[in-house]
Amino acid sequence: MIDRLLDHYNRQLPNPKLRSILLHSLFWFVWLSRTMYDIKDLWGWNWSLLYIGVIFICQAPLVYIHLYLLVPKLLNRRHYIAHFISIGSLIYLYSFCNYSILMALPREGMPDIMLRFLSRIQPNFDLLEGMIVVILTYALKYTLIAFITQTELLKLQKEKLQLELNALKAQIHPHFLFNTLNNLYSLTLKNSEKASEVVLKLSDIMRYVLYQANEQQVDLKKEIEFAKNYVDLQRIRYQDKYSITFETTGDFGELKVAPLLFIDFIENAFKHGLERRFNDGFVSAKFTIENHLVTLLVVNSKGQNDEDLPAGNIKRKGIGLQNVQRRLDLIYGESHQLKIAETEETFEINLSLQLS
Repeated sequence: MIDRLLDHYNRQLPNPKLRSILLHSLFWFVWLSRTMYDIKDLWGWNWSLLYIGVIFICQAPLVYIHLYLLVPKLLNRRHYIAHFISIGSLIYLYSFCNYSILMALPREGMPDIMLRFLSRIQPNFDLLEGMIVVILTYALKYTLIAFITQTELLKLQKEKLQLELNALKAQIHPHFLFNTLNNLYSLTLKNSEKASEVVLKLSDIMRYVLYQANEQQVDLKKEIEFAKNYVDLQRIRYQDKYSITFETTGDFGELKVAPLLFIDFIENAFKHGLERRFNDGFVSAKFTIENHLVTLLVVNSKGQNDEDLPAGNIKRKGIGLQNVQRRLDLIYGESHQLKIAETEETFEINLSLQLS
């Protein structure tokens, strides 16, 4: 909430010098108002305002000499002893100047209670007040600086995250299109009557990729329909040569998900499970939606040459799978769990995603 207020404040006052003047003015108003509240009923408005004016005249140099001279020249350079001596001397000088000006005030018409107060004070009467205002202003200044720095850092991290996600999407789009066009090319070489159906489905798929995939979030139902269209294309391509199944159980509701999040798992199952086999291959994809938990289970047979690759080999995973794993980490963090298991004959991916 504070960062939103700060953003609104910065937008309303784009001039940094004006913002600084207003912040300093607000501090002095609040800081001096507390003293004004304590004495105005006892000393009256005129004498109270005069006393507040004296305090401001003495405290302002104390605060600004400390913040803009002693801190950068001594404290920030780790000259701690010199800073301690300097600030101690400055606070005493402040108290002495405050005392001297108060003693020079005209006594005529001054309230008795104020006269009694002035008669009891000494040159060191305001040392504690000086120490408090020094510590308070230092803490406020550098707390505000730390907060602004943290806010800017978070903004930069969000911008970096968005740029990285955009870069990953840019890699996914041509990767997906390349593989799908290869499938269509195979059908046209065979003069298949289903080529026209593939063109229509490919049109739907590319429409989704070009328009929906640019959104931050899409309907879970549309994302799963997109995956189903891809599987349907693969069924047309392979006809009855392999076992290809696609299931969905549960209620989509109003759930939303990052676009193009599931397709690479399914795409890699076909690439590594069927393209390198001559027979007995299979791919099974199943979505289960229960409350806000979405689970995707993809199981596929291994290609004829996959057993020659060691587990976790980058060639086995491919560019698309690496990218989607990175996207999951960036977008969902600990809200997702990805398990990969394999046997001599099968490869299995189990993704669980907790959606809000």
